[in-house]
Amino acid sequence: MVHGKKKKFKYKPLSVREILREMKQSIDLMIDLAYSAIKFGSKEIANEASKIEKRIHELTFLLNLQIIQTQAGGVKEAKKLEPIVVMGYSIDKISDALADIAKVVYINSDICDFTQLFWDEVPEPIVKVTVKRKCEFIGKCRRDVHFRSIHGVDLIAIKRDEKWLFNKDEIIQENDILIIKGEIEPIRELKNLVFDDEVISFQIDDQKKESEFDLSNPETLENLQELKKDYVLITDISETMIELALASLFFNSYEVAEDVLEMEELMDGLNITFEKDLLDFAHLVGNPRDLTGIMRIVFSCEQISDAAANIAENILKGFEPHIILQKAIEETQEVVVREILSPDSYFKNKTYEESQDRRYKRGFHIIALKREDKWIYSFKSDFIFQEGDLLIGLGPKETVEQWRRCIHPEIFREE
Repeated sequence: MVHGKKKKFKYKPLSVREILREMKQSIDLMIDLAYSAIKFGSKEIANEASKIEKRIHELTFLLNLQIIQTQAGGVKEAKKLEPIVVMGYSIDKISDALADIAKVVYINSDICDFTQLFWDEVPEPIVKVTVKRKCEFIGKCRRDVHFRSIHGVDLIAIKRDEKWLFNKDEIIQENDILIIKGEIEPIRELKNLVFDDEVISFQIDDQKKESEFDLSNPETLENLQELKKDYVLITDISETMIELALASLFFNSYEVAEDVLEMEELMDGLNITFEKDLLDFAHLVGNPRDLTGIMRIVFSCEQISDAAANIAENILKGFEPHIILQKAIEETQEVVVREILSPDSYFKNKTYEESQDRRYKRGFHIIALKREDKWIYSFKSDFIFQEGDLLIGLGPKETVEQWRRCIHPEIFREE
């Protein structure tokens, strides 16, 4: 990667609360940028992810500096800040791993050929849509369209001619290519709204490329199916662990912290299996070196899971949330809820597609589900919820009680 002149870091004092909030927002965006970079083979998006990595390094420095400057209460008070220090260190490590994922486009320029094969298996896939003439978004600021709250998708970036645009105040224009992330149905609805009636495609430029993988070969197809299953699971788990680890810290949830450590154990076994399967697959590829990028992505996912586990371990040590964290929690717009489906639940025996009905969804996204001893991260439209399923959902504070009511309405009837 070509680096420009090193930019000097200008010190600007921020409160610990402001630092924590920016760290969380930055890591959420970086996840989307890292996977967008490898999905579309975009070095520009990879560079944007690297910029955020540098900012997180700065925030980590500021966090440690603020803690040193403000802490004067002795060992006992200093001990209360340990979870915040660990969180800063772990987010810094997660940003390093995400930057490494994004940089794979420099090592393995054809990585998108591999990642695009699995787009329909990912819970919230990243796709492109093109804004056509009749679209009502034209002339509007991207911030004012409210892609997530109204349309159920995140707008990650805009490609206009040869430029990539990331500014939240960008005005949407005709023929803009929008890189969006969301569940399948909201994506389809948005395609209709922008009048993009083409089949979902990942080709950003005009140059057509032939696939490196011979999908007509039964052996290649069989091997890819095994790789597909584990690759999607590994990337899903690592992203889920970030969300849950931060939630366990912010909401001091012992149960969610235990879930994170359980996922970390599963991750270790998945990585070993994937590496073995990838080596077996190498003889079916013209140039085995083309698989280097895939190996690096999976290795980075393992680093992410280790960092998330470090955050969760602090909760299991019995630390109480510091007053700084308590204030940050009050400002958080979303909450993580962990609930078990009751016999009377509206979700019981319904498909995942049916659960997306606004009467039940209430703005909540199901991060993960545990059925007996098995964790499930990806939900196809025909997946059926069962009594006893443990659901971990992320959604707005204002609708949390309504969502809980859908999970176990009998409790609310008793009240």
